[in-house]
Amino acid sequence: MKKKLSLFLALLLALTLALTACGAKNAGGVASDQALWNVGNGNAAPGSTGGSQEAAVESGGGDVWEDATESVGNAIKPQTSLAEKIIYSADVTVETVDFDEALESVDRLLEKYGAFLESSSVSGKSYAETYYGTQTYRMAQFVIRVPVTSFKDMTADMGTVGSVLQSSVYTDNITERYYDTQSRADSYRIEQERLMDMLEKCETVSEMIEIESRLSEVRYQLESLESTLRNWQNQVDYSTVNVTLREVQEYTKRVEVHRTYWQQIGDGLSNTMKNIGDFFKDVFKWLVVNLPTLLLLAAFLGAAAVVIAALVRRSRAKKARRESQNGRSDTE
Repeated sequence: MKKKLSLFLALLLALTLALTACGAKNAGGVASDQALWNVGNGNAAPGSTGGSQEAAVESGGGDVWEDATESVGNAIKPQTSLAEKIIYSADVTVETVDFDEALESVDRLLEKYGAFLESSSVSGKSYAETYYGTQTYRMAQFVIRVPVTSFKDMTADMGTVGSVLQSSVYTDNITERYYDTQSRADSYRIEQERLMDMLEKCETVSEMIEIESRLSEVRYQLESLESTLRNWQNQVDYSTVNVTLREVQEYTKRVEVHRTYWQQIGDGLSNTMKNIGDFFKDVFKWLVVNLPTLLLLAAFLGAAAVVIAALVRRSRAKKARRESQNGRSDTE
C-alpha cells in the first residue's frame, strides 16, 4: 500500500513539473512575440516604460533591433538607402569666327566623351549672300546626349569649340517619383501573376472573361509604367547638353559687370558710331551691287522725261496756233 502511494506521488510530482515547464515556455514565447510586435510598431514592451526604449534607440538601438530580427530568423531587416535618380541637363551658347572648325570641334568632343547626337540642325548661306554679297552668319543647334559621368567635363570643355557666351546647368531629382513608380509597377506585376494563376483555375466562361478583362488592364498599366521607368533611367544615365553655335564676325566683348557712368556713355557712343558706319557701308555696297539696275532705270526715266517734254511742247504749240487763228477770225 505504501509502495503504491509513493509511486502515485512520484507520478504526480513529475506531471506537475512538466506542466510548469510548458507554461513557462509558452509565456516566454508570448512575451517574445509581444516584444517583436511592439518593436515593429514603435511601442514599449509590456511592463517597461517608453523612455527606456527611446533611450535604447537614441543610443544606437542596435540591441533592440537585432534581438527582434533574430527572433524571426532575420525576416525583418532595416531598409537600405536607395540610389538617387537625378537628371542633369545644360544649355550652352557658343560663338565662333570659324564655323567649319567649330563643327569639327563638336565632333571631336562627341568622340572624346562617348556622346552622341540626338538631333542637329545647321543653317546654310542665304539667298541674299549668294546673289547680292550681303553678309549673313550661319547657326547650328545640337542636342547632345553624354554619359552622366562625363557631363561635367564635357560642359566645361565647350570652350574648345568657341567663345562660350552663356552656360546654364539644371538638375531634376526624380528619386521619389522613380521609386514610387517602380513600386506601382511591382504591384501590377504581382497582380498579373496572380491573375494568370486564377485564369488557369477558373471553371466558368464568365469568370474567365472577367479575369482576362482585368488582366488586359493590368498589362496596359504595367507596360506604361515600365516605359516611363526606362525613359527616366535613360535620362539619368545620359545627360542632355543643348548647344547653340553662332557664327560671328568678331567675338562679343566681355565688359566689366560694374561700369561707371562715363564708361556707359562711352560704350553707347562707340556703339552708335559703329552702327552709323555699318549703315553707310551697307548703303554704299547696295549702290555698287545695284548700279546696273539703277543705270537702266535712270536711262528709262530720262527717255520718258524727254518724250513727255516733247509732247508738252507740241501741245503748247498747237494751242498757240489755235489761239492765233481764233484772233485773226475775230479781227476780220
